[in-house]
Amino acid sequence: MNPKYSLFAAVLSLTLGLRAQLPSPKVDTADRLVLNEVSLVASRPSERSPMPQLRLKPADLAKQNVGRDIPFLLQGMPSFTAASDAGNGFGYTYLRFRGMDQTRINVTVNNVALNDPESHGVFWVNTPDLGLNANSLVVQRGVGTSTLGSGAFGASLSFEVGVPNDSASQELTAAYGSFQSARLSYAFHSGLVGAKKRWSATGRVTAMGSDGMVERSGSRLQSYLFGAQYRLPEFTWRLLHFAGSERTQQAWYGIPEAKFRGDSAGVASYIGRNGLTGADSVNLVQSGPSTYNFYRYANEIDQYTQRHYQSMMTWSLSPKWSFTQTLAVVTGRGYFEQYRDFMSFASLGLPNMPLGQVVLTGTEGVRRRWLDNGSFMAATSIQYRGENLRFAAGMQDQIYDGMHFGTLPWLRYNPMGGLDGSQTVDSLTLPTNSALDHRFYEGSSLKYDESYFARAEWTRGKWTALADAQLRRIEYASSGTDVDQHAYDFDVNYLFFNPKAGLSFADNGWTGRASVALANREPIRSDFIDNAVAPNPERLTDVELGVEKRGAKFWAEANVYLMEYADQLVPTGALNDVGALIRTNVDRSHRRGLELAAVWTPSTPWLFGANATLSRNRIAEFEEVLYDYADGSEVRTTFTNTPIALSPEAMGNAWAEWTRKGLGFRATLHAVGRQFLDNTGALERSLDPYQTVDATLKWTRGAVQWRLDAINLLGRPYAPNGYTWGYLYQGQRTDENFVYPMAGTQVLLGLNVKLGTGY
Repeated sequence: MNPKYSLFAAVLSLTLGLRAQLPSPKVDTADRLVLNEVSLVASRPSERSPMPQLRLKPADLAKQNVGRDIPFLLQGMPSFTAASDAGNGFGYTYLRFRGMDQTRINVTVNNVALNDPESHGVFWVNTPDLGLNANSLVVQRGVGTSTLGSGAFGASLSFEVGVPNDSASQELTAAYGSFQSARLSYAFHSGLVGAKKRWSATGRVTAMGSDGMVERSGSRLQSYLFGAQYRLPEFTWRLLHFAGSERTQQAWYGIPEAKFRGDSAGVASYIGRNGLTGADSVNLVQSGPSTYNFYRYANEIDQYTQRHYQSMMTWSLSPKWSFTQTLAVVTGRGYFEQYRDFMSFASLGLPNMPLGQVVLTGTEGVRRRWLDNGSFMAATSIQYRGENLRFAAGMQDQIYDGMHFGTLPWLRYNPMGGLDGSQTVDSLTLPTNSALDHRFYEGSSLKYDESYFARAEWTRGKWTALADAQLRRIEYASSGTDVDQHAYDFDVNYLFFNPKAGLSFADNGWTGRASVALANREPIRSDFIDNAVAPNPERLTDVELGVEKRGAKFWAEANVYLMEYADQLVPTGALNDVGALIRTNVDRSHRRGLELAAVWTPSTPWLFGANATLSRNRIAEFEEVLYDYADGSEVRTTFTNTPIALSPEAMGNAWAEWTRKGLGFRATLHAVGRQFLDNTGALERSLDPYQTVDATLKWTRGAVQWRLDAINLLGRPYAPNGYTWGYLYQGQRTDENFVYPMAGTQVLLGLNVKLGTGY
């Protein structure tokens, strides 16, 4: 047995053995720890921690939950922005915090990392309806306290899901609206069952889908969850299984900026520069300004299934001490399918094909790019919760095994022979082959991630001090052939020390806090494959200074953050062999800003709130690389003190709520400032500022609630996301800007029925 895998058997044996030897103490129920809360201590701070945080309950998430994914549930929070490939919040969606994308946001579900170990990405489409499944969510801004998985470089999201309620209940949730968007979900809680009322269970099944605003950007998503819990006064054991399956048409290419702006001359110029002919040219000209999809092949899809298995055990060893053990398995398998009007046989690892008097060097066809992966995790922690002191320490081990490979479901001209019949092309009978057994590229990865942490919070009078340290060791090896037939082989090891410290003072409704945290983060798989020289890991020093005032009807907060980076990985503008952007380390960069937030309740029916972020995000020195297509030469330009791409320096939200006698109304304003598409600060490569207004009307009568949501009520077109690439031809610069527009006004009607007392 691999010695790393044997660790899990040892941990499991230790867990079961410890359970058999543990005494059954007489626990005073008035002092007993809340075991569900204790089990999440590895990824959550306490409520008195000096780190900036926000705790959300299901009711908070439900305010914007009409079926759109997590990024759109959180976009009203300080410094958060959301975007969507399909333009309406269904399918592939994206989250940014303080300008940092979701690969830099640490996400855990019941202490289990949701970020992909290789790409650090979070693919919300793989966990459909996570917002409905969430029992609670804690958001930490900045590095935050020690957590599991890839290092948090922007924020941490800690979800708790699958906790059964003590009372039996059922819930039905349904929604339907614009772009044929629909969701249907059924959930239940069994309540406490059995002779001694120690068992309980919960479950949910959801089907949802949308045609998308963009042409051929539909999504069909399914998910289910089942959890069972056994509970004694001093012991809780929860088993949880949940899975998501998605089939999403691809709209990843975006829309040329000239098309989005209705610039017909610019569209004609784009067609000429990029050699679009025939159906491709007609597709661009005839599509709507916000609905164009480069991919005309209807089955240009992404299809993936992800399954999660979790075991969580918590023991209350005494009124103040507890022990937690978590075991988890995550598996995933799927592909995205791509049509190509021409692929060279060399790029497919195949020989050229004689046909009559000519030799074919390539063919029209369809390829599938597969990912088959799995990870295994064990985490153990012990906690002490006294009157003035809280302490937690633990360890986590994760093993990830991933396979990347490509298959060929269809080739018009196939040099492999007639394994699958034949077809007639131009009066010639030619062999065909599904080619599913031929892997035209293949690579494997193995990653071992081991971490240890210790955290203490000490309160004396009005002061609370935090000390937190994490030691993280990584072994990461990957080898094989990439999609462009480029061979790669790397084997790296890292040892990171991530200390944090903080201090807070609370008196008469006022709280002041200060913290400093150091985070290190390893490069991702594509950084190694795309660069001749191995990239360096990134380092971040994060200083957070905040003040908060809480009263009976008013709450306000101001937070200053200073995020100083060393060796941050950013796009250079250079392209690899398949046209993807190459990232490189930049020596120094920073994100510095001020976050403001306030909530006011002047009277019982009314609630007002607002938040704003003002920031300055800069790279000290950045080298842009452009190619001159006339002679193939490189042109390098050095920029100093330039804005970081896709990092708006002003953003904010404001909302008003009114609730009375079962009626409720909520209006929300989102505003985001200018975003640059690259790191040069050029206005011609930027996204315009935008403002949107959403409104919700609710009517609740007994167990039934109806809601009507109008999203982007003003109907103004806007694009929250995009990218750019450029080149030179005979010294003349050309930039190709692409945007991902969001829909105009869309309407969704929702229904929620709750039966029983478990909700």
